[in-house]
Amino acid sequence: MNNPKSKKNKISIYLIGITMGSVDVIPGISGGTIAFITGIYHDLIKSIDRFSFKKLLKGQFRILWEDVNGSFLLSLFLGIITGVFFLSGILIYLFRYHPISISAFLFGIIFAVFLKFIGLIKNKKVGDYIYLLVSLTVSISITQLNSFSVEPSLIYLFFCSVIAVSAMILPGVSGAMIFLIFGIYNEILLVIQNSVRILFNFNMEDFIIIYSKVISISLGIILGLKVFSRFVIWLFNYEKRKTLLILTGLVGGSLPKLWPLKDCLNLDTINYLFKSNRDFITCKTNEIAESVFFILAGLLLILVLNRFKKAVEYF
Repeated sequence: MNNPKSKKNKISIYLIGITMGSVDVIPGISGGTIAFITGIYHDLIKSIDRFSFKKLLKGQFRILWEDVNGSFLLSLFLGIITGVFFLSGILIYLFRYHPISISAFLFGIIFAVFLKFIGLIKNKKVGDYIYLLVSLTVSISITQLNSFSVEPSLIYLFFCSVIAVSAMILPGVSGAMIFLIFGIYNEILLVIQNSVRILFNFNMEDFIIIYSKVISISLGIILGLKVFSRFVIWLFNYEKRKTLLILTGLVGGSLPKLWPLKDCLNLDTINYLFKSNRDFITCKTNEIAESVFFILAGLLLILVLNRFKKAVEYF
């Protein structure tokens, strides 16, 4: 006989999963924070930690299911997958038809997170600025180098997925932001959507290309969850300051990539200021107004979220 309370609990976990999946797609917002706020964070970490590949390979499925609290994980991950697929479709549409608006909105989010992290570092010393400058330089270099490649390799997707999922389980750290820093955010969104679309419009060549990426990303996620997540949590427990400094630099370095007016207002236009017969801004007035509005909207979103979760400050 089904327990109504148990069924209700599974539904609530599923809904939490949908929320986590939705926010994990947005750079700067952490699904780990949602898990923390809703009180399931420690259960999630404990379940991941108890997962055993040895028992899986031995076929001890029932024991493994009980060890990891299988019904909890299944309900949660089904919700996360639902949220990810739902919001990724919306974001792909926005990037395609409203690139300035969505870039400006994400720029505002990332800038707000950058300012927040800067504010968390108290009593800054010379050594702190070195960590910050090095990580900022590395982040800018990575995003710029990757922008020249036609398509990221499977190894690169795997590597980024390991790092992103390790960060994703921490409250206050966004996995999508890590993908953005490494320049593959749009690619991840497309892979998510195309992995379903190809099943309804089947083509063997495209299927192999898309699902080789899915497998590469999935393996990175599995490895990151099981192995590197412990290391990342250890860093935040014992090397908080240095980790936060490096993370702050990585976040700040992703901002140039998101600058919404880069096609009509960029660093090259500064040279025009010294030439009296040339206009240094080629943006339309409505594009500038649109960018300012959505940058402020992104900043406001993080401000509202910070007020909402003030009692759950991680650092």
